[in-house]
Amino acid sequence: MTGRKNAMLTTEDRRWLAGEKVYDGQHAKQQRYQRRRDIRERVYNSMLDFSILLEELDDDEWREIFGDITDEGRQWQNADEDLQAGVRDGLAFLLRTVGITTLMRDGQASQGTVPERLFTAALRRAGHRDGLLVESVSLDIEAANVGIPELLEDLQSDEPMTAGSLYLLMESGAIDTDVVQDCLRDQLLENDSEEA
Repeated sequence: MTGRKNAMLTTEDRRWLAGEKVYDGQHAKQQRYQRRRDIRERVYNSMLDFSILLEELDDDEWREIFGDITDEGRQWQNADEDLQAGVRDGLAFLLRTVGITTLMRDGQASQGTVPERLFTAALRRAGHRDGLLVESVSLDIEAANVGIPELLEDLQSDEPMTAGSLYLLMESGAIDTDVVQDCLRDQLLENDSEEA
């Protein structure tokens, strides 16, 4: 993950953010400040580059990078799992950046919020790029405010948990995914041996 070519983040940025690189010594505070500032500048400039990419990158180049979406938008062909995860996380990063979690936490999609305005404008720009007029956008989100500490308590108390709660725990890094995999593997093998 951290060894790819430089992009929005350099290899050193990735190593530092992933905790593989630590600054210590006399100038550590200045080095961390400089690293954060460099990352902020590259992220800002990368966001500006998306306007150019949207308008100027031709369709053949889009397909070379991302592959094709087929079956009425259900299948993504020729895109590896890392790229699909990157697109997913890129969208999540951008939506979180514009305050979508605040909108979800409030439980209401009030007209005119920053996330709604940007989401609607983005859909209109995407449609416009392919000759479509987006007449209306409806954003309906159902979300529950679930704290990681409470989920950990549920896990320790042997309370039944939903798949979504387990996924949230694993994604949060609060539990070791290797341990979860081992437990699931043991349970599945145990069930298979009981059925045989």
